[in-house]
Amino acid sequence: MKNSVKRAQKWYRNKLRKWLRQNPKALKSLRRFRCFDSDKKSLARGLAIGLFFGLTPTVGFQTPLVLPSCLLLRANFPIAFMATWVSNPLTVAPLYFAFNRVGESMIGQTVMSENTTATHPWLSLFADASLQMTIGSLAFALPAAGAGYLLIMCLGPIRQSPNT
Repeated sequence: MKNSVKRAQKWYRNKLRKWLRQNPKALKSLRRFRCFDSDKKSLARGLAIGLFFGLTPTVGFQTPLVLPSCLLLRANFPIAFMATWVSNPLTVAPLYFAFNRVGESMIGQTVMSENTTATHPWLSLFADASLQMTIGSLAFALPAAGAGYLLIMCLGPIRQSPNT
């Protein structure tokens, strides 16, 4: 178990380093806005941002959304980046299915008028599914972000490694 955790940490670290090498302007901004700080509030904000965007239907756009959020809120970017991987290729299908079901139960089957549905049935299907998925994802993302923030804030003191 410990080896698999270390492998996952190494994989995330390498993926983050590769992305930062490919985006030097982002790295400069992150350093200037202190998005690599490891104080408790910065870590908590980073986890909340990462969980929020990781649990919304924004696959493919998560990092471009996380980056300005971390800059704006002075959150820890590496934690936020890693937390977005809560939705990964293995979990995205079940998550999207759950988002759609929860959204459907919250807002119902249809949200478009009957006239629009009769003339453009494909538009109705797309709009209903998109709105249901978005509402359903927010039902997951907001509590998860809040819980992630509180989890870090309620932990004991954060110790830094001696070589930082």
